[in-house]
Amino acid sequence: MNKRLQRIATLVLAVTVLFAPTLVRAFNPAAHIYIADRVFEGCGDKIDLFYGSIAPDLALYVANQDDWLTAFADTHWKFIDDIQNYAIGATQKAFAKGWLTHNQAWGADRYAHIEYPLGSGEPGYVIQKANELLKIPGLHPDLNLDFAHYAIEVAIDLLLKGDDPKLADKLLIANWLRSWQDRNLMVRVFVWELNKTDWLTLAAAELTFRNLVCRYALALSQPSFGDKDKKALAQLGVELAQELVGTAVTFDQVMDILQEAIGLCEENEEYKAAIDATIDGIKSNLNP
Repeated sequence: MNKRLQRIATLVLAVTVLFAPTLVRAFNPAAHIYIADRVFEGCGDKIDLFYGSIAPDLALYVANQDDWLTAFADTHWKFIDDIQNYAIGATQKAFAKGWLTHNQAWGADRYAHIEYPLGSGEPGYVIQKANELLKIPGLHPDLNLDFAHYAIEVAIDLLLKGDDPKLADKLLIANWLRSWQDRNLMVRVFVWELNKTDWLTLAAAELTFRNLVCRYALALSQPSFGDKDKKALAQLGVELAQELVGTAVTFDQVMDILQEAIGLCEENEEYKAAIDATIDGIKSNLNP
């Protein structure tokens, strides 16, 4: 990773993360950009494509829910095509392409959280694996679905990093260097056209979201040698445990949970099959 970029990102993070609420939901932004990269291989503006693929999750970080009551539904279920329809210029169109890959109606989140394989009636891939993780004896006694979900999504990102060693850098750079036009497009759709929220609410949610993605990406970007990346992500898990588990979890316990999660996803390369099915499904939906 560019050392100058990492120094700048670390400095900004040190100033801003103190003002950001704790991450209360697991997310896997690296998987989202990996998928978008392969759905739109010919897209010239990868930075804004990648940022668009993770941006819908800013809805999870609206500080006052009364200021955007339907934030998650608006970004993950409704108005999926509106971002594309209102996009102007190459930058916003790249962002809109990424946004299209994320949703729960037919995008990546459907395969991860709602149903996998499609038509099977089974829960999404991440939920299936989280439930399997909960059944493994000897892990933290208070391990619950929320924390198991976090561990599985981190495991998938780590495995995908093995397939694409530049994945963490792509995430960090996209989050850091996204165009101001991306937020302008979201404001145009959700504030001006749909009147779903106000500019300040959307901007504040995005700032919080980007701070946390930066923190996650910095951890993921650590070298795989010596499991430095895994250890950095496990430390994040320790910090999340109080909210996701409701009790303290030690670093060694999180490392054990994460290792088990990696093993579940890595077996028979099941994570690859799920990611490939997601990519193919999105392509089919975009080009019926």
